[in-house]
Amino acid sequence: MYKWIGIMLLICMFIFSGCMNSAAYKDEDIAAIVRGEEITVGELRFLYPDDAIEETVDGVVKAKLAEQEAKRMDIDISEQIKEVEGSYGNYPQDDLNSPKADSIRSFAKPQAKKLGMNPKEYYEEYTEVSATMTAYVNAYTSVILGGIEDDEFGIEEYNQHANEVLDNLIDLNEDAIEIRVK
Repeated sequence: MYKWIGIMLLICMFIFSGCMNSAAYKDEDIAAIVRGEEITVGELRFLYPDDAIEETVDGVVKAKLAEQEAKRMDIDISEQIKEVEGSYGNYPQDDLNSPKADSIRSFAKPQAKKLGMNPKEYYEEYTEVSATMTAYVNAYTSVILGGIEDDEFGIEEYNQHANEVLDNLIDLNEDAIEIRVK
């Protein structure tokens, strides 16, 4: 359980850094190409605030490679998706005031507004997309790391190993990756 949360946190580390002039890119612009598969600026804008897109593209590229590898290995991620989606929780009701509820609303409301969506609908779709991406990363790194469990090493060391796996995947595929937003 803890390793899933830890891996999710690894992905989140890529989310909240960086700066971008959002007017410089259109949604249909290609942010990156990973083994022939395009990732658009619009896809990144859906997942992240505009000012984080340039810094998050590397994390999304890692996730896309992990997804491609997991699919190639025919790994079933259905259980991981359920587990990860459960960790997000539902969009909070307006009368619910808690740090988690406030955090969800402060992220979802501006994202929904820029996309012309209802915040609850946005958060549900965001949860599905993000959980799927996280589940692929979790599934791939778990297969590669084999029997390493977070209770064997601790969550920080497990996350370090998982990040090394993803970095190695990037290194092995650097000729098949083109990042266009900088």
